Amino acid sequence: MLIIEVDGYTHGFEEQWQLDKERQKDLESVGFTVLRFTDEEIMDDIDNVQKAIEYWVLNHPPCSPPQ
Repeated sequence: MLIIEVDGYTHGFEEQWQLDKERQKDLESVGFTVLRFTDEEIMDDIDNVQKAIEYWVLNHPPCSPPQ
């Protein structure tokens, strides 16, 4: 129930940001959580990205996917 999104340079454009916002709202409405990271975070601070993902996994019990 976790989606990890990596936002690249196109996410600086308003149109792309709005599309992502709507998609994330739809996904969250059916129970998914979206964790977002930028390209820069992935390339420059992967240790903290990993910690954030691990923290989420450890603090959210497993569940069944939506039917």
